[in-house]
Amino acid sequence: MTGITIKSAANVVLVDMTMNISQHQGFVDTGGVNGAVAIPGPPPGKTQFFSVVPLVDLQRETGKKPGVTISGGVLSWAYSYATNGWGYFSANCRIYYGYY
Repeated sequence: MTGITIKSAANVVLVDMTMNISQHQGFVDTGGVNGAVAIPGPPPGKTQFFSVVPLVDLQRETGKKPGVTISGGVLSWAYSYATNGWGYFSANCRIYYGYY
């Protein structure tokens, strides 16, 4: 936790501007295919997060990013879209993960 907390003389919180700062743990590239990777758990009391960044031009939304989940020390991703016979592709993406 970092920030500032201001209290009155009676110990009443007047301003609380504290926040959790994120810590990057690593990343994985999807290669445009479904997959999963084991990742380290966060420290006690911390929450894991992820962020998906495309490594290719999504070409006006025809490239699709994967859906991502973190559960039980495993980060997994899967591509899902209706192709209707044309137009979409699984975009190679980098998934950053960490905790806050």
